[in-house]
Amino acid sequence: MKKILTCVILLCASLSYCEELRWAADTESGAPNVFYDENHVLCGFEKEIIEEICEELGRTAIFCQNDWDWLIPGLNRGLYDVIIDGLSSDESPSGIIPFSIPYYVCQLSLVIRDDDTGIRSISDCENKRVGTLRSSKASSMLEALPGVSIAEYPTEYAAFSDLKNNRIDAVLIDYPAALYCGLSLGGLKIIENLSKIQYSVAINPNQAKLVGPINEALLKMIKSGRLQSIIDRWNIDNEAFQAYITSTKHAAYNTFVAQHPAHGLMKYVKLLPIFTRAAITTFIISISGMIVAVILGLSLVLLRMYAPRWIGHIVILVVEIVRGTPLLIQLFFIFYGLPCIGITLKPVIAGIAALGINYASYEAENFRAGLLAVPTGQTEAARALGMTQWQSLRYVILPQAFSFVLPPLTNDFIAIIKDSSLVSLVTIVELTKAYTTAANSSFDFFGTGILVAIFYFMLGFPFVQLARVAENHLALEKKAYRAKRIGKK
Repeated sequence: MKKILTCVILLCASLSYCEELRWAADTESGAPNVFYDENHVLCGFEKEIIEEICEELGRTAIFCQNDWDWLIPGLNRGLYDVIIDGLSSDESPSGIIPFSIPYYVCQLSLVIRDDDTGIRSISDCENKRVGTLRSSKASSMLEALPGVSIAEYPTEYAAFSDLKNNRIDAVLIDYPAALYCGLSLGGLKIIENLSKIQYSVAINPNQAKLVGPINEALLKMIKSGRLQSIIDRWNIDNEAFQAYITSTKHAAYNTFVAQHPAHGLMKYVKLLPIFTRAAITTFIISISGMIVAVILGLSLVLLRMYAPRWIGHIVILVVEIVRGTPLLIQLFFIFYGLPCIGITLKPVIAGIAALGINYASYEAENFRAGLLAVPTGQTEAARALGMTQWQSLRYVILPQAFSFVLPPLTNDFIAIIKDSSLVSLVTIVELTKAYTTAANSSFDFFGTGILVAIFYFMLGFPFVQLARVAENHLALEKKAYRAKRIGKK
């Protein structure tokens, strides 16, 4: 009996230990928060902190990628349990999202060019253009300063790149970003540290019971020195602002400096498996979306042309509404809006549905043009032979219309491959997301951009060639058919 009881206890303990904790971040934010290194290994001081928390809670950490602007909506939707990505309670809806105690505290840093002698503090930024991250505490602080022109950016790299290229005069941003992204570019310096900002773990409101255990785990990490060890290793301790590249104990930071930006072709070779996986995702979403678009578009045009007139009017209205609204809005509506009425789709299904529905409106017009291009005598001849309307459509009209529709279908397939980049905004890691993640990790947008462009070209070019072969085959069939008719005459 004791052995059975022991086994039950061990089994329950193992099941409890294997419970997952889904945590979200945007790897595009870059180092040192959460990012992929040159070997495409997920790392960052916040990733280490959440793993320590999970170890304390007896859970397995499961990473979920999402775009920064959609981290909070994704949390509310229940896509993951917590967010740990440099998020402050000051930047989120008060009282709606529960937060843990702070796991990191830093200051906002004012960064300028080395050769700039006109700015010595934030008070000198009047009539200057200052960059920062959108929807951040720094942005709110700049809005309160008179005479400051604000430039908001989606990523740290974009802001510092503009600063270095003299497009803006300064950048106000969190100290870790200023240290890792700003100073690593060279030619920039931190001149002032301002308002304090606290990073906390944002928790799913439906998982509010996690607040207590996460706080306890953080307190244990603080007491044991493990949290301080992580902060020291990444060289982001506020008491050592001037020691960002000197101390040997900052192993993670020194490794980052040594690797970024990386040199040689090897870094591109290491990206090939990453981009290959992302390209497969892009291909699956694109081909699936195009299949949905063709089937739905053909159904719509047949209803418009052959169904009762009132149905045709409804089809026209639907097509115009879909064509007249942006694909991005449709994607957000399907992914984030439909759950409000009880329809929750997985990210891949939502992406395929959005692309398929959007392109179906265009394919409906392509098929309508193809059907109208078939001479009316073909329909009359088919009906004279005793065919029903469906038989004449299937065996006579549609095969001929397809030859007219094939070129625009090919163009639309190339377009849908490129538009599939939008699905990265609903937690899907496809080619464009893989590119921005890799480029922000290495600060190399040029070479990485060429590589991802090659992948996109390789996805579309084979289908262009297949379409040409099909067009040539159809042209030869038409030519043979005409020759046969002339011979009979």
